[in-house]
Amino acid sequence: MLRRLPQSMAIALALVSVGHGASADVPDWVKAYTTEALAAPVTLDTALRYRWYQIGVAVRSQHPMVYDIDIAPAVQQLRQHGLSVQEDLKRQLDARLAVVPSLEVAGPATAQCSWIMARERGEGLTQLQVNLDAYCRDHAAPALYARLVRERADGMDVRLATMPSLSTEYPGRLVGTSGYVGREDVAATYTRALDQRLRKAEPAVTDELHTIFARKAFGEGSLQTDAAQCRDLLGPWYPGDDALRDLAASDPLNGGIAADAPRRFARTIGGVCRREAKAWLLRQQPTITTAIRSAVAAVDVERGPILSVNARCSAILGRWFRTGVKFDADLVDPLQTTCRREVEALTAKAIAARAAMITARFERSPRTLAGLEQNGWFEPSAEEIQGATDPNDRDRGEVESGLRARAATVVRPWREAAWESALSEVADAYARAGLTDVALTSARGRCAPYLSMPGRSLPAGGTDLRTAVAAACRAQEGRFLARRVEAALAEAHIADVLGLGRLATSSPDGRAVSLKPRAVVAAAAANGYQIRFRRSTSWGFQTRTTMQITPLGSTEPALDGTLEPESRADGVPVWRVTALEDLPGLDGPLATIACVTQGSQAALASLANMAAGTLIGIAADAPYTASALILDGTTGLLEVAACGDAKAAFLRQDALR
Repeated sequence: MLRRLPQSMAIALALVSVGHGASADVPDWVKAYTTEALAAPVTLDTALRYRWYQIGVAVRSQHPMVYDIDIAPAVQQLRQHGLSVQEDLKRQLDARLAVVPSLEVAGPATAQCSWIMARERGEGLTQLQVNLDAYCRDHAAPALYARLVRERADGMDVRLATMPSLSTEYPGRLVGTSGYVGREDVAATYTRALDQRLRKAEPAVTDELHTIFARKAFGEGSLQTDAAQCRDLLGPWYPGDDALRDLAASDPLNGGIAADAPRRFARTIGGVCRREAKAWLLRQQPTITTAIRSAVAAVDVERGPILSVNARCSAILGRWFRTGVKFDADLVDPLQTTCRREVEALTAKAIAARAAMITARFERSPRTLAGLEQNGWFEPSAEEIQGATDPNDRDRGEVESGLRARAATVVRPWREAAWESALSEVADAYARAGLTDVALTSARGRCAPYLSMPGRSLPAGGTDLRTAVAAACRAQEGRFLARRVEAALAEAHIADVLGLGRLATSSPDGRAVSLKPRAVVAAAAANGYQIRFRRSTSWGFQTRTTMQITPLGSTEPALDGTLEPESRADGVPVWRVTALEDLPGLDGPLATIACVTQGSQAALASLANMAAGTLIGIAADAPYTASALILDGTTGLLEVAACGDAKAAFLRQDALR
């Protein structure tokens, strides 16, 4: 009969029978409590209300005179009942946890099972509590949190719009542990679920990126690099550079890619974003190229400073590419090539236009030596060249070089014509001049500054022209002096009068000085004096040999002297100069001869004529050439100033006549 009754009823009847038959000491309230507990529906709330099927401290405190032995049969019955329904209670625990919607509602894992073992002071534990608590901690709670973290990962809203604020951090604060709940590695479960969710989101996010860059318009402001654009779009999901971490994340022996799902996702999406951004930047090249050409075409080459290629391209490309921001070469290099090509053509036009402007005055200038000197040798000034550039342009030197070269090309035919004219002027001036210093004034006036003689100053520059004119002046001066010396020698009658004899005189200290007549005549001619030798016979058939010094090309005033023949021990004939009139202020024949033969023109005449071959015979056998006469034979004889004063006074005598 008892086997056919429900278990709770059977236990109650058994308890009643024990009370009637075996012992009459079981209190009625114990019987009533036991009957009620065994008959109540089997639920977690029922089990908790009946203290997990035992007589709780609170109930016993109401009946203080009851001993454990009195209620032992009932307690045994209650505990057996609890053990018999524990599987049912486990299922109810699972069902209760299965409806927890979120980690926020669930709370920390440590609180999920603690209520099972809660008891009042002095109250013992039932095996049901122990078993149910173990089940809760080892199975129910881990399953709950594994489910909740999976649902949390699966429910993430992974879109570009949400990614800047999207957090994938493991919710350890909500779970209440950093990893395990019971034997379940909840953190690993979360990571795997997160990896699956992020992998699932990759195609949608990729499509979003493609759509954004496909619809993105080209603006007027500075461009951003692909990295900068993606950093703005992805926010914290833009992958940073960490080569060691990337290597570890891709190592299959290190837990696989799921061990670092957010970083793998960020690296994947970041790569997609940068590819889309780079493609978008490359699609803007034609637009930028057109804008570059428009910017170059808008420049007025005749106004404003001429910028170097680097400076102008920096200004044009700076509209889109900020200084210091590094873009890919595939994007920038073609644009820079286009810009440089366009700007180089523009700069060439600007240089040509500016060169025409600054050289226009040379076209109107006379093609003469005076025109060259007065117009700076037909060369633009440094101020004109520098004024065409921007002082802040670091590469303005290349513009200045180009402008200077272009200006030189423009003026070359004018300059060459003026050059030829200047050389012809010098040659004509010397050709028209006679043999006197007065006749040579005009020619020497042209050449004075080129031969470092006193006269007008020359403008800076024109090195090639100045060198050429100076060479022409020296050549013409040499030819002139050669003609003067040749004429003076022809007029001197040295061979007819003196033969091979030398001139002899004495220095103030008594030293004998021997001079070759040809050298003396040549040096004097260079200084503008004519020395003549004459022989005359008187009515008494007496022969007289004389020497006369006059200004070249004139017979007055004159210094006359007498030559007396002598013989030297070596047989060389000698003509001693006696009774030679002195230049005003000088004393003695040697001083007068030295004065008319010394000076730079005398030395120049000797060098020029030796170079021309006209005085080789003079210099080769003369003990005193013109320069030797000046530097050796007359050293210390008279001061240059005294000589100059003497010659000036002598020439004034001619002017007074």
